[in-house]
Amino acid sequence: MQNTRIPSEIHDFFQVEEGQTLLIKGLPGTGKTTLALEIMNSVCKKMNGMYISTRVNPLRVYSMFPWIDEIIPPNNVVNATQKMLLESLKNVGQEGSSYEVVLDFFKTFLDQAEDMDDPMIVIDSWDAIINYTAHILGDAQHSLEQNICEFARDMGIHLIFVSESADLMPLDYIVDGVVTLKNVRMAAPLSGENRPEGMTTRYAREIELDKLRGVEIKQKIYTCTLHDGRFRYFEPSLERTNAPIGIVSDVDRISDPCGDCISTGISDLDQITGGLEFGSCNVLEIDHGVGKRYYQVLTALASNSVKNGRAVHIVPSIGYQLTPKDVFVPSNVMVLEPGGDRDQWYETLFKHWDLLRERTARPILNVMGLDSMEFAFGYERMLNATSRMFQKWKETSDVNVVVVKSGQKSIRMTSHIADTYFVIKELNGCLCIYGLIPRTEPHYMVSDGKNELQLVPIV
Repeated sequence: MQNTRIPSEIHDFFQVEEGQTLLIKGLPGTGKTTLALEIMNSVCKKMNGMYISTRVNPLRVYSMFPWIDEIIPPNNVVNATQKMLLESLKNVGQEGSSYEVVLDFFKTFLDQAEDMDDPMIVIDSWDAIINYTAHILGDAQHSLEQNICEFARDMGIHLIFVSESADLMPLDYIVDGVVTLKNVRMAAPLSGENRPEGMTTRYAREIELDKLRGVEIKQKIYTCTLHDGRFRYFEPSLERTNAPIGIVSDVDRISDPCGDCISTGISDLDQITGGLEFGSCNVLEIDHGVGKRYYQVLTALASNSVKNGRAVHIVPSIGYQLTPKDVFVPSNVMVLEPGGDRDQWYETLFKHWDLLRERTARPILNVMGLDSMEFAFGYERMLNATSRMFQKWKETSDVNVVVVKSGQKSIRMTSHIADTYFVIKELNGCLCIYGLIPRTEPHYMVSDGKNELQLVPIV
């Protein structure tokens, strides 16, 4: 099974031929070292990696990245900090030009790696090497880079340069591949309410595939994370137009976190929120570009509530079609599409709530698609009748989940009554969720293939 921590394009790049050269660029803190070692962990065979470090000594490398010990043996972690590098250069044969002295230094490691089976060398960082040897190289920097790459190709050694600069440089044209890591600011949801900038500002990580010779780049930019000290990228979560919508029974039940709240049906979201409190209003805002992919959140919530013996009432969001045949306990689930006479519809809604509450003798879960209600009745007419709905919420201990779409007028109303408020947003084909109330950082939404959702922090 192919390692899914690095984009498949990068994995395929190192399968094109021996001696591939790759430049990893990005500003400090973007995850370049972690990516370089993750590539080595994915591509390299056991004990066939070499890491030349200009910043930390070998012992710190293993303490920071303990998972590389089977790929890089201790004698293959080279201390190339400024003091050690200059000391080593003194010991290299002094015949020839100063430029050749530096070239011979690197040829020593290439010669050592040549005896390995499909070897890979990471130089981290190349900028530091150039700075440390600038007084020796003079104007020969580009000749050095060209020669090192040619030696690596001729000897069949994969070579990764790590650079602290995100700017275009001559090395970009010499190497076979270039990728850039970035910390990017996420655009705020296009909501109808003007919110303070700090309330909606969030940041994410991206990897941009600038050049990979011999490989088709399927997607130029992927979102990624350094969660748990490992690099991980995320494939786009494609919208499945024929995916079934239903309250499923083939997933494990998640117990309620405490006696005063219910589970969201997603363990990771329970840890973030502590669960949804009885009598609370919980808003889920769906940003543009998400499409129907947020349905899985509602399905998890409703399915788990039914499993815990709780009744569920659903006013479907636009496009969320649910019928009795989709429900494994039909008597505990009711669905009411908005439409017709407004006052009569609200009376029917309240009767449904009372009936389900009496049937289970417990508070119920209400899922309200305000987008469909606003579309059916108009914002002003819906707003005039909504006060009665809010009063009903105060009289009961029901858990209320409200779905709104970015750009709706209803957002202004819901943002002022929400006990929790979460946004689901599209990001490079992936979905992420983050909280406005309470404030949380973004988490990627990942399906584990068993109808269960996991939330992976962006760090």
